Amino acid sequence: MDAFISHVGEDTKSVAQPLADAVIARGFRVWLDQDELKIGDSVYASIDDGLRRSRFGVVIRSRHFFGKNWPQNELHALAALSAAEGSNKILPV
Repeated sequence: MDAFISHVGEDTKSVAQPLADAVIARGFRVWLDQDELKIGDSVYASIDDGLRRSRFGVVIRSRHFFGKNWPQNELHALAALSAAEGSNKILPV
């Protein structure tokens, strides 16, 4: 996986999905929750797996982002992975 897109639901249609579509059109593989999560999946395990398998985490920072815990947790996980791997995995948008 090339990129994990971290976002909040309010930004899906306006930012996350168009960004994912543009990146995919350029030949990259993207982890986007609405495409990857299936009914019955463990949300935590699926996200953790997506974060670990992705080369980069694209973090869509908006006013909605800062008001929710879930994307903050993804950002912290990306920071921990970056530190463990010794490279920056975070691409803020």
